[in-house]
Amino acid sequence: MIRLAWRNLQRNKARTWLTAGGIGFAVLLVSFAMSLQSGSYEIMIDSATRYFTGHGQVSTDAYIKQPRFARTIANAESLQAALEAIDGLTVFPRVQAFGVVSKGEKSLGGMILGVDFAAERQQLDVYNNVIAGQIPAALDQALIGAAMARNIGAALGDEIVVLGSGKQGSVAAAVFIVAGIVETGQVELDRSLIFAPFASVADAFYLADEAHMLVLMLNDLSRLDEIVAKVEAQLPEPLGVQTWQQLMPLIEQSIELDKAGGYLFFSLLLILVTFAVVNTFVMVLFERTREFGLFMALGMRPWQVIGQVQFEALLLSLLGVLLGLGLAYPLLAYLTSVGIPLDQVGGEEVSRQMQMGSMSRIYPKATWPSMTTAPLVLIVGTQLAALISTVRVQGIRPVSALRAE
Repeated sequence: MIRLAWRNLQRNKARTWLTAGGIGFAVLLVSFAMSLQSGSYEIMIDSATRYFTGHGQVSTDAYIKQPRFARTIANAESLQAALEAIDGLTVFPRVQAFGVVSKGEKSLGGMILGVDFAAERQQLDVYNNVIAGQIPAALDQALIGAAMARNIGAALGDEIVVLGSGKQGSVAAAVFIVAGIVETGQVELDRSLIFAPFASVADAFYLADEAHMLVLMLNDLSRLDEIVAKVEAQLPEPLGVQTWQQLMPLIEQSIELDKAGGYLFFSLLLILVTFAVVNTFVMVLFERTREFGLFMALGMRPWQVIGQVQFEALLLSLLGVLLGLGLAYPLLAYLTSVGIPLDQVGGEEVSRQMQMGSMSRIYPKATWPSMTTAPLVLIVGTQLAALISTVRVQGIRPVSALRAE
């Protein structure tokens, strides 16, 4: 059967190789595009989560629904230690408070974020955007937004006063020395945000071993569901965990929208290739009508003739798929190792927007769906195209077919 099918395909080599080449090109294009999508999504998620938010956050259920200063996590230090025992997980606490930030006669409302600088600077990229000074190293030092520094006239080494409302309505006050100025690129954060040592903010706002959130960072984002399940198993009743999908729903929505657009394009391409295959087998039917009539005159049933053509179609589709995958694998292997520079994808502006952190290249990621979707669709599509084209064999009359030119 294989030798017979291959001999039949070789009758018109140009048409066979053109059809197989079309299938191979579609496999190459779709596989590469889907792998590029997968790689770009990983960079988008990793850049967004590693910039400031983290891969997940643990807070009280009440704080998740509506953040309030009094809704804190009790025994935060012991819970942090328990969660960090999970393999592949890093945890650091945060306190978030609001108050009035003053320097001399100028005042401005701000958000005071108590963080563990030593832990966060190793995991998050926001600290790469310090444009003046350095990361605070002492308990009385702070990092402030660039717009806030301009608005209150604060410079490196100046003292700023923070006044707010602590636990149980008590007055919270703290004095910090400006150690650095950060520019996040987000106007609202730059004019309102103050990063200060976690211990200093917790002490100023009368929090005893409490935190508003525990930020979760994973070594391998693909293990997110597994690690979140382990985290949830260790959380007491009032606490819950939010993953990056809940923290940044717009990122997930943009990914889903992009996937939908990509699937539409891929579907149209595969349909066009399938129609080209239909045309190929329509020509086969016209050219081999006499042959099919002879087979039927010798006793072959119409379904046997159709089965033979189906086998030829299978061999043709496999030839095209192997050709496409043979080109796709080396290309993806090379680009996965060296990456594609972002400035080559969409210019400097696109590069600047996508490089939220330290990412400067897109690395295509060959996944099982990206490498099997097009081959499977085209193999099935080719079989259906051959079936649709040759079903007319049932109407062939052997006597009339033998007289055909």
